[in-house]
Amino acid sequence: MTYSGSNYRGAASVPPEGGGARVAASAADGPTRRGLIGSAVGLVASLAAAGGGAAVWTTANSANSDLNRAFDLEGIPEEDRPEKINGAMNVLILGSDAREEGDDARSDTSIVMHVNEGGTEAYGISVPRDLYVYIPPNSQADYSDTNAKFNAAYAWGGATLTVQTIEELTEARIDHVVEIDFPGLVEVVDALGGVEMDIEPADAPNYYDESGVTSIHPPRRFFPAGKNLLDGEEALDYVRQRYQYASGDFARMRHQQELIKAIMDAAVTAEVLTSQSKLSSFIESVSDAVKVDTQFNVVSTGIEFMHLRSDDIVFMTTPNLGTGTEGGESVVVYDEETASGLWAALREDAVGEWIEANPEAAGQSEDA
Repeated sequence: MTYSGSNYRGAASVPPEGGGARVAASAADGPTRRGLIGSAVGLVASLAAAGGGAAVWTTANSANSDLNRAFDLEGIPEEDRPEKINGAMNVLILGSDAREEGDDARSDTSIVMHVNEGGTEAYGISVPRDLYVYIPPNSQADYSDTNAKFNAAYAWGGATLTVQTIEELTEARIDHVVEIDFPGLVEVVDALGGVEMDIEPADAPNYYDESGVTSIHPPRRFFPAGKNLLDGEEALDYVRQRYQYASGDFARMRHQQELIKAIMDAAVTAEVLTSQSKLSSFIESVSDAVKVDTQFNVVSTGIEFMHLRSDDIVFMTTPNLGTGTEGGESVVVYDEETASGLWAALREDAVGEWIEANPEAAGQSEDA
């Protein structure tokens, strides 16, 4: 038995006080569409292509051809990369905080999406941006070959150095990269007519509010606790909040995972799938919103995994020991002992089995 579908409990959490490794898992019950937002164009684009008629098929193929293929993973020396040992797929999903083309950007979100070889299960592993890790050498990067916060890899060497850092950390091959920025995320959500999210009330001491949470960013929106239909700007605003939550950045990662699920769920509703115009608009918005690597055929990938739904994805967070300090900076401390087992399972396409054997570490235990 593996953890997917209704087995996913999703109680995202931070390490308990006093230590003890724990993985932050997502709180909603499971989507998937960004279940590869690499598949945003793939998963749904082709779900569209397969069932939406000739016009939608044409739109999907055109979107695939017109994608911004900004990342050339074949440019990374093969001798520096892990070997591909099975047919599972690992997609690195990056969310950058750029708002305009050419802006300096940080990788605000990093998720390794693993789809098993049979295409029946998917696992999203969030990497905290402040995780203290080794950044490997890269001659094209401003800095490298040093220990730093994980998101320094993107700041110094973009998606390429981020891939190298993930591969160094996990010893698992990254097959594809998909990146989406703030304006792109807004566009995708709006193309769906908004997404429904379950707003978590603020619980940090200085922000405590049982009725909801107020954004710290202008125009300082108030989000009432419970189910809300959010447009693109609202959804982006909500998932950027962290100071209002006792678990800080772990809450932010959890909400990002929930947004991924909400996008997936919205994309496969009858309202979208039965409307050629909505479906085409969604495909086109995703195509405009994302950057991918040169080898990623999102249409064929989407068709291959089009049967996946939100209940088929399990989210968790890279094993860590909570926050600490390094060089005077606040960082997330890497739990190498626990993570080594997860990364071995990732390489061997046995993530479900690892979760089954380590439910607490994966955030899947009854008291998680």
